[in-house]
Amino acid sequence: MAKSQHGEETAAGCQTKVTRLHSTQVARSACSKAKPSASVKDVTADNRDTSKGQFSIEKLDGCRSGNTLDLHGKGIKKIRSFEKLPGVKILDLSCNSIDEIENLENNYEITELKLYGNNIRKIKNLERLQELQILQLQFNRITSIRKGLLRCRKLQRLRLDSNQLICVESREFSGLSQLTSLDISHNQLSDITAVNALPCLEELLASHNKLCGIIDLSKCNKLQELDLSNNKISEVRGLSLLETVTIVNLSGNVLCSTECLGSLCSLQELNLADNQLKSVCSFSEQFPNLEVLNVVNNYIDFRDGLKSLAQCFHLVELNLAGNTVETSEETEEEQTMNLMEISYLMPQLERLDGVPLNPSNNEKQNASLMQKSTLASASLESTQKIASCLMDFESQMEDLQKSLAERFSLVKNLMESLPKKLPFKPSRTISKRLTSVTSSGSHPQTSCRSRSRIEEARSFAAQHFEK
Repeated sequence: MAKSQHGEETAAGCQTKVTRLHSTQVARSACSKAKPSASVKDVTADNRDTSKGQFSIEKLDGCRSGNTLDLHGKGIKKIRSFEKLPGVKILDLSCNSIDEIENLENNYEITELKLYGNNIRKIKNLERLQELQILQLQFNRITSIRKGLLRCRKLQRLRLDSNQLICVESREFSGLSQLTSLDISHNQLSDITAVNALPCLEELLASHNKLCGIIDLSKCNKLQELDLSNNKISEVRGLSLLETVTIVNLSGNVLCSTECLGSLCSLQELNLADNQLKSVCSFSEQFPNLEVLNVVNNYIDFRDGLKSLAQCFHLVELNLAGNTVETSEETEEEQTMNLMEISYLMPQLERLDGVPLNPSNNEKQNASLMQKSTLASASLESTQKIASCLMDFESQMEDLQKSLAERFSLVKNLMESLPKKLPFKPSRTISKRLTSVTSSGSHPQTSCRSRSRIEEARSFAAQHFEK
């Protein structure tokens, strides 16, 4: 589920939170606080000496960390010739006083270049940076792109926001076949048709420009996030052809309806605040998977469209304040009733105009979770006890097996110690007598009393066993 980028909104204020920080004053103040260190002063001092003509690697070691060379806010005014910096992938020259991009051709291994917060007016001398993937040029004074990016064929992320761009042309983007993210917000652009020349574009941020009328984005086939807020746009075409769009911000424009957006089945977050919308009846059909909706400060009468909006079953955050009908003024009781109706029709809703809903449900969920946790701990204890009993049983079985093995060994040793033959040989007389006893019967057969039987036995023994 997509996470909302909006902050908490009240019914009175209804101000949306911008997903990116575009404030020039914040960036400038952050750059102005940066003071050059002593090592960089030495570098810039050497930099003024044209006989040396290069930054010293030894003096830059303190600014280097791994594959990053950090020269942020060091008071550098001009980029002199850099020596080749082996292993450096990220070069940070942001928040300085640089007015020209130059002398970077020796460091063609750079993948990320930060030049934001300077005084750069023209993009140039980037031809040798063939591995460049991320370029940050926001908060400068750039008026046009021209041929500055034609050779940056591996560039993936480009920030040109908060500059002085008046126009962008398709031919200026012709070499950026791998660009996925483009930020051109806070400029003076009146047309952005050129972005259709970017086949891999996934993120387009073009808020706070001078865009007006109809915007066509039909060829941005991979677009996922779109921000065209705070312009004068009346219609956006081509979005219905894009199956990957998940976030759209069109707040602060002059849209009268959403018919131009078509059906966006993948859309999860939609911001249409501060427009001229009058109905939301078609939203459930147009945006079936919508999770976050902001329509504050429009002309929507929710008495007609609320039931239709309730069909957006995935909606968890809704902002609709500032939409009272001009011909009638609602009392506080009526507003309360409307909120209760919304909460009833959309039980899955978690936030309404920045206010969390159904705290009791949350408490129930927490109680349920606690109960489940307690049961789980009890189950774990019983399982541990069973495991302990099994271990004791196995130990007893092992002891019994050892005892039986020892006893069997004793018996076996005793049997092996017995003689296999008799220690003496019986005489012939005894063997004959034994044979005769066996053949004649073992005992005399008589029915006399015990004394007579004893006497007979004695005579029988004397007869047969005496010499």
